[in-house]
Amino acid sequence: MRHEGELMSIDDQKNVLMAGNRREYGRHYDFLEFPTPEQALAAHAERDELLAWLRLNAEFGCSDTKVDCRRLSPGCQTCANGGWSCLFINGRCNASCFYCPTSQDDTGDPLTNGIPFATPEDYAEYVALFGFTGASISGGEPLLTLDRTLAYIDALRRRCGDTVHIWMYTNGTLLTREIAGDLRSAGLGEIRFDIGATDYNLTKLKLAVGVIPTVTVEIPTVPEEESLLRGKLVEMAAAGVQHLNLHQLRLTPYNARHLANRAYTFVHGENVTVLESELTALRLVRHAIEQGIDLPVNYCSFPFKRRFQHAAARRRGIPFVRAEHETVTETGYLRSPGAGILQYFEAVTLPGGSQRQPVVEIPLPSGRRIVVERRPVSGVLPIEKALLGDLPLHPPLPEELQHLETITAGLAEYF
Repeated sequence: MRHEGELMSIDDQKNVLMAGNRREYGRHYDFLEFPTPEQALAAHAERDELLAWLRLNAEFGCSDTKVDCRRLSPGCQTCANGGWSCLFINGRCNASCFYCPTSQDDTGDPLTNGIPFATPEDYAEYVALFGFTGASISGGEPLLTLDRTLAYIDALRRRCGDTVHIWMYTNGTLLTREIAGDLRSAGLGEIRFDIGATDYNLTKLKLAVGVIPTVTVEIPTVPEEESLLRGKLVEMAAAGVQHLNLHQLRLTPYNARHLANRAYTFVHGENVTVLESELTALRLVRHAIEQGIDLPVNYCSFPFKRRFQHAAARRRGIPFVRAEHETVTETGYLRSPGAGILQYFEAVTLPGGSQRQPVVEIPLPSGRRIVVERRPVSGVLPIEKALLGDLPLHPPLPEELQHLETITAGLAEYF
């Protein structure tokens, strides 16, 4: 039995993840194919060979969780720098992609990080006050609520000017040249198409080319479409697409019944992902470089999202609750040293209301308030005096503090 404060072994950590995955996916878990040790070894060998080649021909970023970073879209640069806010303008979609992670049948109020923003002005004020340098409009499908989408883009542009890059995610099915023009007039700087929703047809996408400054394709990497996508790289470049972002297929309780019916190998982690999806994405990055296709292809891995996007989310409220003697860790926690002790906190931004911890209230134009809560994430830890101040620059860093101090490098292990 492990006692409180005792470190877990690597095998124990894996067992915890696997147990958590079993709980999350319920009965679907028993139908998932996970790699045998031999399959995992072979997959690691293939990935190592791909990464070795890419190391010589591409650019790795964000502690080796993003490949290739030489020509990232403006929105991706903003995200990598930790300055991105994503607003889910609605929760309704007119497509039925098998890989969609959530149900898409509720329009609801616009939402970001669990905070509803019923007015465009409130959201624009939030973006300005928290110092975001980029904001995206997502869904659902933003074009299903076009007037709402235009109003929020316009409010962002009027409040923040050119200091904030604004982009939108869409399946493109409802786009017209006129709508593209309206989006641009409201202040949209980049549009991202999920062409997987339209069987990889580029007809609607072409309506945005030459109207909206940056046209990007962003799709999950479906392994069985690898051959098709190799051909589409050339077609996208010719059509005026400026960036292609590839993601790893991720299992959720909502899409599990669809993904479990496919010949995929699943791998454990903080969420279950598809092994073949990552290998396919890396092969596509390599193929584009080898063939000299003028379309930058970026693989945005699931570890990037978990490690860097979550760290950025933790950082954004810190200026509101940070004391002068406190510092911020790489993982976005507040490090609070004292006389021979150390404690860690996180800054959590929440809708106004009753909170258990001390909060800072932030008024919005509508009269509503949001709050930043200072929440402890560790007990009071005794610490050697030599480690105070410039942690983690002064080794040795206590192992139990690693997850609060530093971001793990590299892609996820296959198991």
